[in-house]
Amino acid sequence: MTVQEMKKTAIKAGIFALISMSLVIHRSVTKHIMIADASGVAVDRTSDEGSYTLLVDSNIPKGKEGTLIIPLPGNVTSDNIILEDRYMDHGLSIYIDSHEAGFYMDNPIVTDLDLIDGARCINQNDTGSVRLDFDFDGIYANESALTDSNTIEIRFYDPADKYDKIVVVDAAGGSDAGASADNNLPLEISLLLKEISDGDSESTVKLYFTRLSASDVDSETKKEFLSDSKADLYVELSESDVKARSADGVSAFYNDDFFLRRLSNARFADIMLKSCAGRGMGSAVGVFADTEDEMLLASKIPAARLEFGAAAETDRNSLRKTAEGIYSGIMQSLEEMQ
Repeated sequence: MTVQEMKKTAIKAGIFALISMSLVIHRSVTKHIMIADASGVAVDRTSDEGSYTLLVDSNIPKGKEGTLIIPLPGNVTSDNIILEDRYMDHGLSIYIDSHEAGFYMDNPIVTDLDLIDGARCINQNDTGSVRLDFDFDGIYANESALTDSNTIEIRFYDPADKYDKIVVVDAAGGSDAGASADNNLPLEISLLLKEISDGDSESTVKLYFTRLSASDVDSETKKEFLSDSKADLYVELSESDVKARSADGVSAFYNDDFFLRRLSNARFADIMLKSCAGRGMGSAVGVFADTEDEMLLASKIPAARLEFGAAAETDRNSLRKTAEGIYSGIMQSLEEMQ
C-alpha cells in the first residue's frame, strides 16, 4: 500500500469514526424520556369506549426480572413520550404520541411485577395518541429507559431505598378548598421549590409535593402519603388571612405536644423561619405553637408550617428567593438530624 493510499484509508476511517460518534450522541440524546410529577392532578379512571385494559405477558425475558417493559409503535421516539409520576394516588401515567391507533390492543406489556394493581390504555385522540395508566399497591420511585428494542423499561424501588432523605411539602389550600387557582401563593412557591430541587442534580434528597395543581388533596390522603412515603420532614406552606399577625411577614408554627430527640418541632420551625424570612416575602413575625393544625398534630416526624402574610410581595423574584430559603432551610434541618 502506497503512502497516498494509506492517507486515503486513514481519512475514510476518520470520517467513519466521526459519523459513528454522531450517531451514538444522537442515540443517547433520544434515549431521554421526559418525566414530570403530577401531584394532586385527578385522573379519570372510569370505563368508557375510549379505554381498555392492557394485555399483560408475564413471560419476562431472562435478566429483565422485576421490570415493566412497554412496547412502542415504530414511529415513536423519546420526543413523543412523557412520564407523569402520580405518587399521591399510587400511579404512573405514560403519554405516547403515536399514529398507530389500536397498537396496545394487540401488543402486550411484559412484566412479572405483582405491585401493579391495574393497567389501562386511554385513547387521547383518533390518530393513535394514548395515555397508559398504571395503578400500584403503594408508593414507588422509578427509573425508566428507552431501549434499542424500541421499548420502555421501568424499574421500581422503595423510595427509602433510593433516596437518602425524603421530605413532603404540602401546599395548603387549592381550588377545592376555596382558594383562587390564579392567586394561590403556597402553590406558586411549591412549583418554584420543585424547580430548585430538580435542578440540584447532586442531591440525594427527594422532595414529594402533595399537589402541583390548583386542585386540593384531602387531609386523610396527605396523612396516608406522609406515612407511606417514610418521610423524614414535613413542611406545610399556607397563606395567612389573620389580620392580627403581620400582613406582609412570615410566621412559623409547630406542634409542641411531643419532643423529637434529633430535631425538635420548635427547632425545625425556627430554622425554616430564619432561612426564608427577609428574602423577599417580608420579615420574620415569630415562631408559635399550634394546637389546631391537623397535619402538624398527626405528624410523628419533625414538622413545621410556614405562613405567609396575605399582603406579602408576590412577584416572581420574591417568590423564588423565598423558595430558595425554604430549600436551604430543609437542607440545614436534615444536616442537624444526622
